[in-house]
Amino acid sequence: MRIGIYEFYIKKAKQDSVIQVFAEEDPCPPCPSENETRPKPKNTFKSHHSSDGFAGIGFILPDHSSDYYTVLGGKSINIDIGAIHRYQMSRRFALLGTLQYSYYNYKFRDAASEPVFAQEVIGWELAANDIRKQVFRSHNIAAGVSTRYYLVPPKWRNTPSGMYIDLGVQGDFAFSKYCKLKMRSDGKKKFRNDYAFNPFGASAIARIGWNSYAVFARYRLTDAFNSKALPMDLPPMTIGIQFF
Repeated sequence: MRIGIYEFYIKKAKQDSVIQVFAEEDPCPPCPSENETRPKPKNTFKSHHSSDGFAGIGFILPDHSSDYYTVLGGKSINIDIGAIHRYQMSRRFALLGTLQYSYYNYKFRDAASEPVFAQEVIGWELAANDIRKQVFRSHNIAAGVSTRYYLVPPKWRNTPSGMYIDLGVQGDFAFSKYCKLKMRSDGKKKFRNDYAFNPFGASAIARIGWNSYAVFARYRLTDAFNSKALPMDLPPMTIGIQFF
């Protein structure tokens, strides 16, 4: 009996009937023999995107040269809070974009009593013994781009893992910047100066990280103060740690 490509043959034996089915074309591919091994498929990398939040704290390194105002290193800090977007192009290479809020607090030792600073920023000269505390503070919005090279590639697709080195640049806009004094005779006062304090800045950034932690160094490439108004600037180097 024939149905389509199949032919049915019925043979009667002494006790049972045997049915054999034959097809013109066998739709099933031949099975490999017991000794035959097939090659395993190769793992192909696919580029992907991921985003993470981060926070960090840094310490501004004092520079005692004549180009910079003296700041107290342990009390001059930087705080970063933001997001990082990673475009993983290969197992060992990625492009990064960051958007963050940055807070800088420079604690001066003697800037407010320096004649040019006092005249330009404060408007009058102050006696050094009348100043209890003097700081410069800046609230910034910053955006940056960088490249990442993995010494140890990440094990998981969408998590910050592996050991890596980042190199990049960052641009800052200071939407609030001022000098704050705490005086014995007149309490606390804030002094703002749009001419002396530059609102825009650029920095070079390097990170060395492992999984969700990274040590970073940021070097400001531009002046924080207008050199036409003030004779010295703020120290440019910040070193700290970031958590992703």
